[in-house]
Amino acid sequence: MARLEAIETTHADGHIDYLDHKAVGGDLQSMPKGYYRSLDFIMTFIAICFASICAYLGWHIRTLIDADIGPSKNLNWVATTWTLGSAIGFLLVGRLSDIFGRKWMVLGCQVLGTIGMIVGATAQTINTLIGANMLNGIAAAGQLSFGFILGELVSNKHRGIAVSAIFFSSMPFAVFGPSIARAFILHTGAGWRWSYYLGIIISTLSGILYQFFYHPPRFDQLHMQGKTKWQQFKELDFIGIVLFIGGTVVFLIGFSWGGSQYPWKSTQVICTLVIGGLVLVGFGLYEQFVFKGQALMPPRMFRKVSFVAIIVVAVVGAMVYYSLTILWPSILVAVYGLDTVQVGLQSSVVGGGILLGQCFGGIGLSYIPKVKWQVIFFSVCGTAFVGGLACLNENNHATFIALGVMGTFVIGWVDLISFTAVTLVWEPQDIGLATGVLGSIRALGGAVAQSLYVSILTNKLTTYLPKYVVPAATNAGLPSTSLPALFAGITAGSFTSVPGITPAIISTVSVAVRRAYIEAFHIVFYSTIPFGVCLIIAACFVPDMKNFLHGNVARRLQGNKKNAVEREPQTVQEINEKHAHHV
Repeated sequence: MARLEAIETTHADGHIDYLDHKAVGGDLQSMPKGYYRSLDFIMTFIAICFASICAYLGWHIRTLIDADIGPSKNLNWVATTWTLGSAIGFLLVGRLSDIFGRKWMVLGCQVLGTIGMIVGATAQTINTLIGANMLNGIAAAGQLSFGFILGELVSNKHRGIAVSAIFFSSMPFAVFGPSIARAFILHTGAGWRWSYYLGIIISTLSGILYQFFYHPPRFDQLHMQGKTKWQQFKELDFIGIVLFIGGTVVFLIGFSWGGSQYPWKSTQVICTLVIGGLVLVGFGLYEQFVFKGQALMPPRMFRKVSFVAIIVVAVVGAMVYYSLTILWPSILVAVYGLDTVQVGLQSSVVGGGILLGQCFGGIGLSYIPKVKWQVIFFSVCGTAFVGGLACLNENNHATFIALGVMGTFVIGWVDLISFTAVTLVWEPQDIGLATGVLGSIRALGGAVAQSLYVSILTNKLTTYLPKYVVPAATNAGLPSTSLPALFAGITAGSFTSVPGITPAIISTVSVAVRRAYIEAFHIVFYSTIPFGVCLIIAACFVPDMKNFLHGNVARRLQGNKKNAVEREPQTVQEINEKHAHHV
C-alpha cells in the first residue's frame, strides 16, 4: 500500500478533509524523546493553567462592588452576562478552532479576557461591569476549553490526569475566590479592583506564553485539500451562528427576568422565553434540513447515544453546581446565622468539593477500570447526598456541611469524566466541536437551574414567611398594622423602622423567619431528586471508556525543532484504525 503524506479524515458532519501527517502525534511510544519536557510543551501547560485561573477572577463579590459603585437594579446581570457569554462562546470557540486552528482562537480569547479585565478594573458603574463580564464570559469559553487544547497534545490514556492537573492549578481561586476578593477589600487601597488587576496580570502572562510557545497544527496542515482561509470563512454557517446566538441570548434573558425583574407570568418573561425557544428550535431545524455545509452544530452528532448520555450527565452536574453556588451562602446566613467572614470561608465547600472531585476523577478515568460503573455509582451517590441536604435544620450544621462536601465531591468526579470523555468518543478533528456543544448546553442548563431553584425558593418563601411570621409576631405583641413594615424590615435586614417592635419580638420573628427558610430550602432540595434520576439514567448509557484509553496522541506541537522530528508517514488505513470509534 502506498504511503501518504496526507491523512484522510471524516468529520462529524460527514465531510472529508485531509490532514498533514506531521500534525499527528501518533503512538505515545513513538513521540520524540523529551517531547513532554520540552520548553514549548511546559510553557503551553503553564499558559493553560494561567488561562483557567482567569476564568475564576473578577466578580465574586458583586454585592460589595454594588455598595461601592452602585446601587443598581441591574446587579444580577453581572452574573447573567458571564453565563450568557460563555454559553455562546463555547460552541463558537470549539467549532471555529476545529476549522481554523487552535492558536488564534485561544490567543484571541486571552486578548478579549484581558480587555474585559481592564474594563472591569476601571468600571465606575455596574453597567460597565456588566459589559466587562460579557467579554470575560466569552473569553472564559477559550480559557476553560483545556479539555481539547491540552487533551489533544497528550495520549488518550492520560487526558483525564492532564485535565485534573489544570483544575488543580486553579484551586486557590476556584475554591477561595470570594475570600481572596474580600481580603483585597479589607487590606488594599484599590479594594475589589485588585481582583481585576490580578486578572490583567495573569491573563497577559498567559497570552504571552501562548504567543511564543503554543504552536499547534496550522490551518494549512489541517486542510491539505487546498482551500484558503477566506474560502473556509465564506463557507461558515453564518445563519446558524446568528440563530444560535440570538436564540440563546433571548432565552437566557427570559430566564434571568423570571421571578426577579418581572413575574414569571408576565408578558415580558413569557414572550422572551417563547421567542428564544422557537429561535433555538428553528436553529436545529435549519442545521438539519437547510444548511448543507459544515454546520455549527451538526444534528447527526446527536444520533450517537453515548455522546448524548455524556451531555446529559454534564448538564445535570452543572445544574447542581450552579444552583448550590447561588443557594449555599443564603443557607449559611438564613439558617445558621453566620457572619460575613464565615460565609466566605464555608462557601468554599461548593467550589472545593467540586474541584476535589475533579482532581480525583482524572485518576478514576485514567487508572481505575469500569469507568461506566464509576459514573453510575457516583451519580447515585450525588443524587442521595444532594437530595439529603433537605434534612437541614438549625441544629445540624456539621451534617449539612458533610453532605455538601460529599455531594459536590462525587458530582465533581462525574463532571471530570464527562468533560474528558466527550473528547474521547469523537475523532480528533471534532473534539473542539464536541467540547463546544457540551460547554454551551452545560452553561444553558446551569442558567436554567439557577433560575429554577431561585424561583422555587422565592415562591415557597412567599408562602411560608406569612404562614410562620404573622402569627409569631402578633402573638408576641406586634400590632397587625406594623406587619407591612415588618416584612419590609425582613427584606432589608433591619427592623429599626418597624412601629412597636421590641427585642423580644425581634427574637421571636427571627425564629419564625428561620423556620420559613428551612421549609423553603427543603422543597428546593427535594426538587433536585428528579434531575438526579435523569443523571442516573443517562449514566447507564455512558460508554465504558476502556477502548478509548489507548496511547495515541491526537496532535503535537509544531514550533520546536525537537518536536518537528521527521517520522515515517502513516497510511490512511493505519491512522483511521488508531482513531476508530468503539461505541
